[in-house]
Amino acid sequence: MNNAILFELEAAKSTLSNRVYRVTLDGEVTVFIAFDDIVPTGLAVSGNTVYMAEAGPVPHLPETGKVVSFGPKSSTVTEVASGAPILVDVEFGLGRTLYALSNGEFSGDPAGSPGLPNTGALLKVNGDGTLTVVMDGLDRPTSLEFIGNKAYVVTLTGEIWTIDGVSGPPYGPAR
Repeated sequence: MNNAILFELEAAKSTLSNRVYRVTLDGEVTVFIAFDDIVPTGLAVSGNTVYMAEAGPVPHLPETGKVVSFGPKSSTVTEVASGAPILVDVEFGLGRTLYALSNGEFSGDPAGSPGLPNTGALLKVNGDGTLTVVMDGLDRPTSLEFIGNKAYVVTLTGEIWTIDGVSGPPYGPAR
């Protein structure tokens, strides 16, 4: 991806929603891709590919929680993986392994509400389009970052949780 291009998301907050914007270093902002009701959330970039988490439309069923990808000249996305409710972030761990973060099972009231407490999960994105649970029982996680073998998860309440030994065989360093 050209280092002079940044991307920004806007989820369903208004009539100008569900879009990914391209922002140049000169400050020019344009709509890059517009979506129907899929609720785009987190972004990660690898080379010329942008990976994006989708919470999916209400009621945020697992089959509508997806990780998708697109390139700098794409007008559509390619599904990478699916199968978890309310995906809110994607990030790369060690070895360029892609992970997704699920906020948890949809509470159902009202639309846009976070997942139910302690139903969130850190998931590994597999090459066959599936997701593998690395850790579940997370309390409404909202953001994910990796430093070395450790995942840092920020929760809805502002707590920062650490998950050690995430990257490597099978999810941590060889013992």
